[in-house]
Amino acid sequence: MEHFNVGVIGSGPAGLSAAFPLQAAGQSVVIVEEYLWGGTCPNYGCDPKKVLLAAVEAKEQAEWMQHTGLIGHNEIDWPALMEHKMAYTDPVPARKIAGLDDAGITHKYGHAYFVDEHTVSTGTETFTADKWIIATGARPARLSVPGDELLHDNEDFLNLPKMPEEVAFIGAGFIAIEFAGIAAAAGAKVHVVAKHDVILREFDQDLTQDLIAQMESKGITFHWNFDTAAVEETADGRFDIVAADGRRVTSDMPFIAAGRAGNTEDLNLEAAGVEVAGNGIKVMADLRTTNPNIFAVGDVAESPVPKLTPTGAYEARYVAGLLTGTEPEEISYPAIPTMVYGSPKLGQVGMSAVEAEAKGMRVNSIDMTPWLAYWRHKEPIAKAKVVLNEKGVIIGATVLSAEADELLNYFTVAINQKQDKWAIKHNLYSYPSIASDMGFFA
Repeated sequence: MEHFNVGVIGSGPAGLSAAFPLQAAGQSVVIVEEYLWGGTCPNYGCDPKKVLLAAVEAKEQAEWMQHTGLIGHNEIDWPALMEHKMAYTDPVPARKIAGLDDAGITHKYGHAYFVDEHTVSTGTETFTADKWIIATGARPARLSVPGDELLHDNEDFLNLPKMPEEVAFIGAGFIAIEFAGIAAAAGAKVHVVAKHDVILREFDQDLTQDLIAQMESKGITFHWNFDTAAVEETADGRFDIVAADGRRVTSDMPFIAAGRAGNTEDLNLEAAGVEVAGNGIKVMADLRTTNPNIFAVGDVAESPVPKLTPTGAYEARYVAGLLTGTEPEEISYPAIPTMVYGSPKLGQVGMSAVEAEAKGMRVNSIDMTPWLAYWRHKEPIAKAKVVLNEKGVIIGATVLSAEADELLNYFTVAINQKQDKWAIKHNLYSYPSIASDMGFFA
């Protein structure tokens, strides 16, 4: 039976971010994958989504500039865009395997489950490790309603050969808002079915209302306080999402986008003494599970941070450092930016404006729409809320604009470096640009 210093279950960004530094530090490593090498993000998650958004963003900017330097109508060619996406995603698994081979990391294919706290089997092979890192990620949460099996998920959407004429998304979080914008830009009639009367609960609700208005201006319809009770196929081959109060939303293709659930099933965690909690695996401050020889990182870990690709990779690098003696006994997270790639984008980092106002702290609300960076291509809306402490140090920011992801990264650096207004103004940026506007926020 093969034995390794460390075993990793899952080859997504978190799993790989643990495996490579451990192998480089002289540890023998085995990594096990049961589906696509590379995991969700590069195969059917954030990366292909961003590829599709390239066409959406180009189309929107061209529309803003109509009769102000540009004329002519642009349409998204969905099959051609899907070919462009596949040119990126199709080679991913082979590239990941090649990288593992180059690093000398042993890789196994199959569904891994624990036999005991040190032993894992794939059904055809069994091997042991001194330490194990669980990085199995998450999957779309399903609805416990009749007809749930009729709902499609994010992987289906990102592999659509043709955009349906009418689509519906159940959910009001990141995925629903992002995919709704893509589908609408591609010419579909779009419905967003929300269980409550808000979207993106984690974000500033003033700015989410602005986002809703922008989405509605693109023809997206929101159905509020819609408690989905069933999904039914109609006589003409379409699908009804049925609410508890009898309302119906009909579409050619309904999608589930109501959150994510950690992949904890069928790992036989009980045999390893690993407990599940909430939406994933229970972890301590050093990301150990209830078994001190087994760690959990990324989307499957019930850690107190947003479930994002960067946080999963950060946790994995921390565990690798902990196992090689270069990290402390308790993980410390920097400010973590979260971004909704909607139309427009909405992102926040650090303390939210709602939390700051409740504490009586200073919040600057800024309409950036007339600023050159946004006015030059007639962007319809650009806003920010910036939180400063009593010393004038930026400790939080929320941004709504087509360039929110870029601006938010500058805020993230400022927060992590605890920059006050003088430090921010001391930096010189290329001008005029999104970055050069940073001096206006302090």
